[in-house]
Amino acid sequence: MRITTENWLQAQHSVLGAALIDERVVPKVMAETSERDFTSHSRTVYNAMRKLFISGSPVDPQSVKHILGDGYTGFLVELMQIVPTAANVDHHIALCKEQAQVLALRELAQQLTEVDTTEDARQLLEKANFLMVSRQRSGSVNMTEALRSFMERMTTKVEYLPWPIEACNGRLFSRYGDYIILGAEPSVGKTAFALQCAWHWAKEMKVAFFSFETSAEKLFDRKMASLAGLHMERIKNSDFSQFDWERIAAASGDITSRTLELIPAAGYTTADIRAKIMESGYQMVVIDYLQLVSSRGSNRYEQVTNISIDLHTMAQSLNVTIMALSQLSRTDDDRTPRNSDLRESGQLEQDADIIMMLHLEKKSNPNGPRKLTVTKNKEGGLFETRLDFDGSHQIFTKALNVDPQSVSSKNSRRKSNASNDGQDFLPLPGSDADNPFP
Repeated sequence: MRITTENWLQAQHSVLGAALIDERVVPKVMAETSERDFTSHSRTVYNAMRKLFISGSPVDPQSVKHILGDGYTGFLVELMQIVPTAANVDHHIALCKEQAQVLALRELAQQLTEVDTTEDARQLLEKANFLMVSRQRSGSVNMTEALRSFMERMTTKVEYLPWPIEACNGRLFSRYGDYIILGAEPSVGKTAFALQCAWHWAKEMKVAFFSFETSAEKLFDRKMASLAGLHMERIKNSDFSQFDWERIAAASGDITSRTLELIPAAGYTTADIRAKIMESGYQMVVIDYLQLVSSRGSNRYEQVTNISIDLHTMAQSLNVTIMALSQLSRTDDDRTPRNSDLRESGQLEQDADIIMMLHLEKKSNPNGPRKLTVTKNKEGGLFETRLDFDGSHQIFTKALNVDPQSVSSKNSRRKSNASNDGQDFLPLPGSDADNPFP
């Protein structure tokens, strides 16, 4: 049914009338509506009822009249006469909320026709996107429904987000709608790690990599270094041998089969990210990095807080998994980073479903092993794993602790690399599969 202003007024009157004749529906009305769902005299009555409800006083006609005065006596009587029963209050609440949202969007649309700059238009669109998601509410689930759902879910094997680092599989139970934060200090390799994850996910899912500081060409250069086993210096100098070109050709089939899109995102707001996700239907989103997203707010704390809230809401409302990279405050020692080290807002720690910290094992050895430490995991325990990072080929692998009495380090590493799906190397036919680099 098409909602009109008349329908909206009738719905407002019906909601308030239901609350006045049946005090049992007052908590529902207060929980599911807000001041902006009502207009004119209806809003005045609603605010009086809310004041009583918050104070713990009875919400009845006499109490509301006492607050508003005798001038509202006739209107209150009219409200109670409109509805003979409170049975349809859910329907009337839905009409109020829907029409209030439509009116707000119409006002923003009118303002959009009068803007003078694209920045003004961007801010209005961001308000519209925020309005669309901020009104979404989840229904309640009773214990019978919860048990039935549990039994149904347990009969089907759950597919969780796969990770290119095997130590994360079976420990990080991430699904669509989760908000993941990867924190690291500069130059530790967080972009390379995130790109490795995105590549791994793009084998089965549609993935977007929003880059706020690196061009798509540079990102692809990094990925090609690992895929074809090309040294980054040779890529930067365009210095390829015939063998290199053969490796590139061998990797091309797998490259073009991956559903990964690299998006230069400088200047993007969370509203822009949301619009792009909805337009393209991404299932996984990587944001590199969070503090560079444009946002509203009078200072950096407010801006980063709003970014985190928007991304968390976006993940849930669009049912996509979002991994947002974050800078960490620098430390001089080798301690494991804490959640409080996430730069510029404590909201990041509060919003995230999973927080991972990528850090050097020894800061005195910037080329040495890294540690991936999970410092928040809503659906599992905390853990860490050691990783080696080959910067020349932009690849993370599981670090090895070599026993002097075991086989040689080289052979041990070959065995580990051959079983590590995170590398994604495509050796040439007839080449040494255990040696990914020429």
